[in-house]
Amino acid sequence: MPHDLSRRRLIRWVAAATVAGACGAFPAIAAEVQYPVGSSIGLAPPPGLRLGGTAPGFHDPDNKVSILMLELPRSAYVPVESSMTTAAAKDRGIVVDRRETLFTEAGTAVLSAGDDTRENMRRWMLVALLPKFTALVSVQIPDAARDLYPDEAIRTALASLTTRATPIGEQLGLLPYRVEDLAGFRVVTVLNRSTVILTDGPRDDLHAVEQPHVVIGIAPGGAGQTNDRTRLAQAAFNNLPGFADRRVTASEMIRVEGHPAHEIRADARDAMTGAPVMVVQWLRFGQNAYMHIVGVTLKDNWGRDFPRFRTVRDGIRPKR
Repeated sequence: MPHDLSRRRLIRWVAAATVAGACGAFPAIAAEVQYPVGSSIGLAPPPGLRLGGTAPGFHDPDNKVSILMLELPRSAYVPVESSMTTAAAKDRGIVVDRRETLFTEAGTAVLSAGDDTRENMRRWMLVALLPKFTALVSVQIPDAARDLYPDEAIRTALASLTTRATPIGEQLGLLPYRVEDLAGFRVVTVLNRSTVILTDGPRDDLHAVEQPHVVIGIAPGGAGQTNDRTRLAQAAFNNLPGFADRRVTASEMIRVEGHPAHEIRADARDAMTGAPVMVVQWLRFGQNAYMHIVGVTLKDNWGRDFPRFRTVRDGIRPKR
């Protein structure tokens, strides 16, 4: 899991939310819209493209055509949109011949398309800043398949971009582990098929400092020696933005379900509101990866929530 894990980071990470689709001004295409498993964005693909593949989206493996769909933090919108300019694309060998504002079912988006002179293919990119996340859709069509997927068909498909509230079961099914006891928390979202965000409260925006949060994720790599594990844990904790005046109250190697782990507990202040909070971080080490678990709650609620954080931690099992 990325080390930039904090309340501000949690907010940036939130990708699953119910977003109302526009109505009245668009053609009725809802029956044709399909969603990748666990995704809150979908579209009506052109004939020949089917759901599947290792990446979320639509694929035509015979002709090597794909539409990839990603949900990114809202903070990603500006750098992604900047990468779509004519000059930026030219640096990557793409000659942009179309750039426009596209009014999709999900909301207003920026669309660009051009010919990739290095890879001999047509590339499309659409980015939309939605209330909870940035939607990014990319399309690649080898020159040999352009007659099968003309520009108008691709533009029509991209204009059908739509959002939904993602079924929790679909989201959890993407994880490489099971969370057997949520301890009263609920799932907010699953990201990158490796990270789950939990909270307890009515709000999904996670600006709500009064709600406790848990984030569980997996990152590649590891550390074989105790000193190395301690340094890795300290580095992960130090890289958590969104907290001010942090003070570590405990830092020690422990064992969780028979596996070596490291625990850090700390007092801090929420950087956005100044509210006093308490943070716990666990790194649970495996052979080639480690699990990164962070719990955050108001200081006044620590006695209530810390045991719940541990219950969640102790109920995590690998999928067989």
